[in-house]
Amino acid sequence: MLDRWLGAGSTEQESALSDAGAASPESASIPAIEAIREEHRAIAAILNALSHILAGIESGHLQPDFKLLASLVEYIVEMPDKLHHPKEDRIFALLRAKTHELDAQLDQLEAEHRDSIPATSRLDRALVAYLQGGADAFQGFRDAARTYIAHEWVHLNTEESHILPAARRLFSAEEWRDINADFARNGDPWSGQGNRYAELFKRIANLAPAPIGVGGPASGGDRARPIPGRRSLRPPGRAPGPGCAASGGRGRHPAGGSNGGRR
Repeated sequence: MLDRWLGAGSTEQESALSDAGAASPESASIPAIEAIREEHRAIAAILNALSHILAGIESGHLQPDFKLLASLVEYIVEMPDKLHHPKEDRIFALLRAKTHELDAQLDQLEAEHRDSIPATSRLDRALVAYLQGGADAFQGFRDAARTYIAHEWVHLNTEESHILPAARRLFSAEEWRDINADFARNGDPWSGQGNRYAELFKRIANLAPAPIGVGGPASGGDRARPIPGRRSLRPPGRAPGPGCAASGGRGRHPAGGSNGGRR
């Protein structure tokens, strides 16, 4: 369900999110809930792209592209904490005033939000270590990334399966009007302030090899093996770009070179 921007095909985790978020016939669409789910879909796209690229490097079918890896980690570092979690924290606070039935889940989710910056910093440091240490440091980055991805899937599915349905059931129409208006001012995960995320997604699409993106074969290696049902990261209505876009983003992210992959 990522067709709007990335066109990524479904995976088991994406399907779980889609099933949990499917609107029931008796429930009207609520813009704030749809905003959160749209952000979940954007995060899911990045997590799936990173998982696929890690598998390709590990199998030897892809050589590491540190500009691409840095772009993926940049989105993971920036978007959830700056754009996504503030929305959810407002939902969590109002839910606590409505019911104690979700206290355990809310305690866990709020703790994970507080740990978001340390968690993404660990991932960022592991990528820097991989860039500097070469093939011998791949395992550390792979393990850090897979740990982060696994925890994030649990986090997203808890919100989709428990938190959003409870909010839909318990919040009043007036409360939703206020939340909808507030969320509408807070940007979206595909473009971001100043179109920052749109540019980041285009960079990822141009850098990533098929079937994830529209870039050429990874340096020194074959194209990734196709994933059944997975379409490209190409934005709708745009022709495939040429090879690689320059890495942008904040200075603390590594960029450049294709050395350092598994031999």
